[in-house]
Formats: sequence, structure tokens, C-alpha cells
Amino acid sequence: MKTIYSTISSPIYPYTFLHPQDKTAFFDIETTGLSPNASSLYLIGLLRFDASRQQWTLCQWFADNYQSEKKIIQSFLDALSDIEFLYHFNGQTFDIPYLLKKCTRHCIFPSAQCNRLLEDKSGSHSIDLLKKIRPLRHALSLEKCKQADLECYLGLKRTDIFSGADLISVYSEYMQQKILSPKNAEKLEQVLLLHNHNDIEMMLNLCSLLTYEEYLSEEKTNRLICNETLKTIKIRQENGQLFVTLSLPEAVPKNISITACYPHPSSVEIDAVNLLPEATLAFRDKIASFTFPLYCGTLKFFFPDYKNYYYLPAEDTAVHKSVAEFVDQEYRKKATAATCYIKKEGTFLPNLCPTKKAKQKTPENQYPLFCHQYKDKLSFYELTDKLISNHAFWAGYIKAQLPCFKKTQS
Repeated sequence: MKTIYSTISSPIYPYTFLHPQDKTAFFDIETTGLSPNASSLYLIGLLRFDASRQQWTLCQWFADNYQSEKKIIQSFLDALSDIEFLYHFNGQTFDIPYLLKKCTRHCIFPSAQCNRLLEDKSGSHSIDLLKKIRPLRHALSLEKCKQADLECYLGLKRTDIFSGADLISVYSEYMQQKILSPKNAEKLEQVLLLHNHNDIEMMLNLCSLLTYEEYLSEEKTNRLICNETLKTIKIRQENGQLFVTLSLPEAVPKNISITACYPHPSSVEIDAVNLLPEATLAFRDKIASFTFPLYCGTLKFFFPDYKNYYYLPAEDTAVHKSVAEFVDQEYRKKATAATCYIKKEGTFLPNLCPTKKAKQKTPENQYPLFCHQYKDKLSFYELTDKLISNHAFWAGYIKAQLPCFKKTQS
């Protein structure tokens, strides 16, 4: 077994980790096949941050003979002793299961710390970049999400020209050339090491794409709607649109614009509602900008407890039965779910998320939801000064809209 150390320059697209950088590592393995039962592992690379030198250092354990596999694995596991966060690309699907099966075959028993990393399915300590970035595929307009596709998206250039599959024959040739031509073997060894080196170096750059995940996430840790970011919110109404901008804690690696379509109402009479323009979300460096179309007109609020209401056809409104008892019976009828409403004229902010009528708020609450007809999925908030100035509302509203941008292709 050979152990090779090298340094990796600062990433072109830096990323601020949300956990201690000196407790963070990246790894990648190279094998002669996909099955651990029918192939061998010949290279493991582990990248970690050297706090004393303030640089990333790569350690590669290379099998220069067919007896090195067990020693390589053990050396790698020993190096994880003080690592708390392990990054990889598709590692949960391939690299980690492969390693664990090899451990079983060689009677290697990983420490509790190693198991904590390698068997972590939650993604809190074992971070699979593919699983983190793949849900962003539509938002980033990516047809595929392989590592090479993501590198191309960021405009990153590799120095090696081989794929992992290509290197299987290169490694086989290396083992032959060790005997026939040691100089040629050295050149082939550099080819093998370079590919692994580039794979891990590129992963460090791909972490920058996690900033989108942090801003589009549905988790409580979303950094777009945290208190710090919401303090920077600016809202402007102009030409039938609402513009909402926020300052981001970290710049995105690439400026993007995402559109999201509103659900169509069931009714077709109001063209202005049916033709509601798309909402957009743009990330520009350290600024997030939402553009929401506004609807001006008359909409309805539907009471969820319709059995307690009467509908007055002449006035086209519903009233509570405590009030309706004073109305002549010929001018009232029992309300149905579709007729139990009151009307409101104003300027309304549309909601991308389909509405569940049973969960609508009552008019007595701060922000009831309005729509055109009962069966409509498209709902609206009345745009008032009180609503505009309420940061708590915007935290909830933006969080509710984000999944629609994340899943909608630009």
C-alpha cells in the first residue's frame, strides 16, 4: 500500500459550512467493479481541513499490490477517528455499502465513531451531496444530476479525462506494467490518483450548491426565513405586482431565476384570475427577490362551519343563524359549503399552495383566505398594510410558497 499526501487549493466556489470545518472530511473510493464480492478496492481518498495550515489536505491510500485492500480500509477508518461530518457523492448508495461489505469480508470491525458516520441514514453526519442536490434539479434546470453534470453547470474544468469505469482497465494495466515497465506504471499510477483527486476536489466546489438547498428547504433551519434574514425584508407594490426582497447570509454560486405556476381555479368566468402571471424567485449574489402578481377585484371567504349559516340569495351573502332568524324565511335558505361565504373587494395576494377549506381562518382572525368559488384551489390573502408589516406572516407565507419553486422547472 502507498500513502500519498497532497494539498487542494481553495475552492473556486467557496462554501461556509454550518458546522466546524476542521471536523469535516470528504471521501471517494475507486474500485474495479460495482460488486464488492466480484471486484477489489484499490484507492480511497480522504480530504480534510488542516486548521494549523488553513488549507485542505488530501490523503490517498493506493493499492500497489493485490494484498493491500484490507490495509487501505483500516487506514481509512483510523483516519475518521476525529471526524464528525463526512461528505461524499452518491456514497450512501455505493461507496459506504461497498466499504461495509468489504469490512465484513476482512473481519474489520469499525469503531463506534466510524459506525456513527457510515451508518447514518439521517444525513446529519453522513452528507450525500447527490441526495442533497438532486431535489434542486428542476429549480436549477438540470436534466441530469451526475457529478459531471453539476461540474459542468458550475463551469468547472477537470484535468483528468477518464471516468471511473475507464480506470478499471487502467488499473489492470498498471499492475501488469509494474513488472514489465515500472516507468509506465508510474505514469498510470498518476492517472489513477488524479481522477480520485479531481473527484474530491470537485466535491468541495459542489458544496456551494447547498446554499440553494438551504434557501429552498422546507426544514425549520431554512436560512431564507430565519429572523436574521427577515429583518432585511423590503416590500414594494408596483404595476399590479408585489416585489419582496431579502438579503441573504451567503451568496449563491450562480444567479438563477425560478418560476412557479398558480393552480387554476375551477371556474372560468374571471379571466384575470385564470390568467394570473407566474410567480418568480430570483437569486442574485446575496439577494433573493420574489415577484408575486396581485389580483384586484372581489373574492369570497367561505366559512368552514356552513351548517351554522343561512344564505341570503338577494344579498348574495351568508349570515350566521343567530342573525338569520330575524330574516323572513322566504329570503333565506340553509347554506351549503358552496354558498356559505361573504364577499370582499380589495387587492389580494395569491397563494401557490392548494387550499384546504377546513383549515381556512375565520374573518375574526388576522389573515383569512379568499377565493373565487368554493372548489377553487387558488386562494388569496387580502393585501393590507397590517399584513405587509407583519414579519411573522411573511415567514409563514414564504415558507409555504418555497416548495412550489423547488419542484417547478424554470
